[in-house]
Amino acid sequence: MKKFVLILILSLSIMAVFAGCNKKTNEDSDSNNNIEATPTPVPTDDTDNTDEGEVTDKFVPIENPVVKEDYDYNDYIKIGQYKGVEVKVEKLTVTEENLEIAIQMDMHDNGATPIVVTDRAVQLGDTVNIDFVGYHNGEPFSGGSFQGYDLTVGSRQFIDGFEDQLIGAELNTEIEVNVVFPENYGNATLAGEPAVFKVIVNGIQYYEITDDYINNIVGFDSKEEYVENLRSELNAYYTERMISQKENDLYDTIIKNSEITLPDNLVEYYESDLRTLYINVAASYETDLETFIVLSGGTMEAFEADIKEYSRNMATRELFIKAISNAEGIELTEEEFQAKVSEYTEQYGYESNEAFLEEAETDILREDLLFRKIIDFIVAESIEI
Repeated sequence: MKKFVLILILSLSIMAVFAGCNKKTNEDSDSNNNIEATPTPVPTDDTDNTDEGEVTDKFVPIENPVVKEDYDYNDYIKIGQYKGVEVKVEKLTVTEENLEIAIQMDMHDNGATPIVVTDRAVQLGDTVNIDFVGYHNGEPFSGGSFQGYDLTVGSRQFIDGFEDQLIGAELNTEIEVNVVFPENYGNATLAGEPAVFKVIVNGIQYYEITDDYINNIVGFDSKEEYVENLRSELNAYYTERMISQKENDLYDTIIKNSEITLPDNLVEYYESDLRTLYINVAASYETDLETFIVLSGGTMEAFEADIKEYSRNMATRELFIKAISNAEGIELTEEEFQAKVSEYTEQYGYESNEAFLEEAETDILREDLLFRKIIDFIVAESIEI
């Protein structure tokens, strides 16, 4: 089972062109190209509720039934300008407002005792408990509903505009939140589309820093030390976010300026590959694919849409890699590969690099690392304006 979990982690890590940092801060979440983004404002739930004891090794994994055919990448891609591409990077700075919101989120996550609000409407920075149902073209859409969700208003965990419209909402009163999904949303049905969420605020609370919280829960000597530590973390996150956004924008620009025709077999291969992976993971838990998806909080409709988008993204990425690596003679060295293997060995708790490599899909890993190297190259060649 460990092998399939590892492969799933590595596969999901490249489902997006780039994966942004997942630190719980009030980031600009509209601007990433992550096709793992849920089709609702709800962030992905990373909680693992599965008992490891329920996993079984009494199954025979199936192989991807689709064979990737040989092809000449030159027949399918005419790469656009990739050196000297101009890119504008929005400068992100830590403000007192988003620092306060980060404090509220941190205290909530660390189990601090909240101050419950009963006599006013929702304010920026409050943590609210909400029920919501999303509607597209007047009909509820799959994955658009949730009951009892805790959200810090201003965290920007949800789709742009959602949280702003909660400000002023009264307890136990239904409101309508009108939003437009980003053009690059992973769910093609919702991308660029307006939607309405009917929301009820069940509870309002906020947090105040106490000596007990500082000394006994987060382990700092003073409030000032705690706040400055959070400020430092936010600054580091914003730096990472600006780098990630720059990479995303450069990749998008190059792809948009290229002439690309995706080979049918290549798209079919990647779609089948991910589906096969999920089938095997489901089988390792002695269940079928649909049951596994539903128990994981998804729907087959959303799953099928996601793997179709994934397959097109991966086919595009493969052509991109081949075109630029061949044009520039960029290769992944064995030293670079082994360095990453050592990193993953430690990260996933393997006893040795050899043990990791026995279970890893090395071809996937090598291509991912080569892609990363090409991105570093186009960033170095870009012109920031």
